[in-house]
Amino acid sequence: MNDERDPLLETLFAQVERELVEDDFTAQVMAQVEKRRRNVLIGRLAIVALFVALELLLSAPLQNSVGIITQVLSTSLIEVENEWLALIFAPLNSVAGLIGMLLLGLQYLYRRMMR
Repeated sequence: MNDERDPLLETLFAQVERELVEDDFTAQVMAQVEKRRRNVLIGRLAIVALFVALELLLSAPLQNSVGIITQVLSTSLIEVENEWLALIFAPLNSVAGLIGMLLLGLQYLYRRMMR
């Protein structure tokens, strides 16, 4: 082994040996964590307030839109005179039923083609 010591390494080790103030570091880290937690909480509250405001402003138009969509989707494709037959075939004899069957057919074709 070599007994000579590098002066640059000696100064580096001397700097590391001095005592570090851990209380200040811990306090700074905890303050940053608390600040981050507070900012996240304020952001979440702002998003919730925005959603509530939008719901209050748009509740009537959204309800009207949903009502119109419900009426359109429940429209019968073929008029059935017999009440029992109309009830039995109601899920299939509507615009929503037609759309559902088309989507199921597309899914079936997609699965057949992607095998």
